[in-house]
Amino acid sequence: MSTNTILNRINILIEDYSELGRLSPDKLTRGFKLNPDAPDNFFSVDGRVFYKAISRIRVNDIARGDKAKGLDTLSVYKPNEYKLMRCFLGRNNSSGYAIAHGDELVSVFSTQGSSAKALLKDAIKRGARRLDCFALRINGKIKGMLYDIYSSVGFKIDNHKNSGTPGEPYSIINGVSDYVDEHGKVHPEDERVVIFMVYK
Repeated sequence: MSTNTILNRINILIEDYSELGRLSPDKLTRGFKLNPDAPDNFFSVDGRVFYKAISRIRVNDIARGDKAKGLDTLSVYKPNEYKLMRCFLGRNNSSGYAIAHGDELVSVFSTQGSSAKALLKDAIKRGARRLDCFALRINGKIKGMLYDIYSSVGFKIDNHKNSGTPGEPYSIINGVSDYVDEHGKVHPEDERVVIFMVYK
């Protein structure tokens, strides 16, 4: 391995993990439900601060065994990736989201008193127009807590989103991707799916 490669890797590690934000532990643990009609529920934060907050909250909720909130399956990006996104935390310090690629809603979390409506209202106001999430397909109908929440504020399955070929891993057919196991095998009979939604 060349000296330049080693130095590049060291710089990436330093970039990712130095000064990961300065939120105190109490700000990362307290929370309350936000009023969707209140102004300024969310404030912009640096990607490093967002990474620290989402990581700490995710670990705390998983440790409490609260799988209902879905934080165990939440995608958490690297700090340097959050630097390329617009990141927001709630005044309650227990909810937040990021917007990637200009309009993609990612890393959504709301814990210790759901603030989903306030969060989504704010994200839409700031330009979030598409997302993906886990859901269930039961007897041909899409169901699930996240699907219901996103639908309630105007997100719809993107029936025009198609990529790949049916039966191939991670293919998206009419806005739905079948469950793929850890070996890359597609399970179209499985109720678990990933859905892609757009705001209309």
